Amino acid sequence: MRTWLQHRLADQQLTMLIASLFGIFVLLALLGKVLAPLLMAVALAYVLEGVVALFCRCRLPRLLAITLVGSGAMVIVFFSLIALLPLLTEQVGNLIAHVPEYLSATRDSLKALQVSYASWINPVAIQQLIASGASKMQEWGAAVLSFSISSIPGIITLLVYMVLVPVLIFFLLKDKEEIVAWSEQFLPRERTLLVRVWHELDLQIGNYIRGRFWESLAVGVTMWLLFHFMHHQYALLLAVLTAISVWIPFVGAAVVAIPVLLLSFFQWSWSDTTFYALGAYALVQLIDANILIPWIFSEMVNLHPIAIIVAVLLFGSVGGLLGVFFAIPLAALVQSVLGIIIERANESQKPVI
Repeated sequence: MRTWLQHRLADQQLTMLIASLFGIFVLLALLGKVLAPLLMAVALAYVLEGVVALFCRCRLPRLLAITLVGSGAMVIVFFSLIALLPLLTEQVGNLIAHVPEYLSATRDSLKALQVSYASWINPVAIQQLIASGASKMQEWGAAVLSFSISSIPGIITLLVYMVLVPVLIFFLLKDKEEIVAWSEQFLPRERTLLVRVWHELDLQIGNYIRGRFWESLAVGVTMWLLFHFMHHQYALLLAVLTAISVWIPFVGAAVVAIPVLLLSFFQWSWSDTTFYALGAYALVQLIDANILIPWIFSEMVNLHPIAIIVAVLLFGSVGGLLGVFFAIPLAALVQSVLGIIIERANESQKPVI
């Protein structure tokens, strides 16, 4: 074991690469919440970098391009919040207000189902299911409705983020080259592997974040338009949930299908319109999975679905919601490092001529 370890540690570049990877994971696990504004700013800077680069290719000065893109993004976000936030708040309030009515409708439907299939369904299990569902819904409603002095620090933190994140984005875009040059002075002179992994990761993260952003925007707007034309009471709420689910591959689409089914059932019962709503949701997910994702993520490293799900579970348990959002780039980083380790191991086993 000691001979094997000494042989591996003799490759200083590989040792530095593995140590760097381990340090990144430890830093995210310990200081993920503290660094959340910076990570959020980095993600948004990646989104805006593509537009800034486009303006720069049109021979516009970079500082002017950053100013125009940043100002335009802030105006779009501001007017979007003014237009959509009241409607979203109204739909969430409407949902909370109708929770008792929905519980009663669900109870009646389950009782009717039990009567129709009395020989198959245990009535005691139905009663337990109804009681458990009612208890959970009451807990969720109380958690949403409860607003006290303890909520003020969260609001203050949100206001700080609203000021801090745009400032960080501006300096990340403006001083990108200076920040990279400053970081390089802490790296060893022999850093061929680190530079290789960094370039691969920079390309993958940039493509991934920009692609997911535009994908979630397209999917969310499409779902909103479809549900709006169907006169769904919670069109915007379901569209927002669908847009968020895009960032959680495979699992997100399955989870959001549940509120789509329930809220459509509560509005239209078991009518054709309910099945049309489910069909529209399934159609958008199929188009997203088979057309949009292959087109947007053509340059991303291919990861097996099992690897993606494991990465979402692993990094989500360590970093929470932030870990879920960055699960695929981190999994791509691990795959790149493992590929280099296998490559160096194979090279060391080749006979010297």
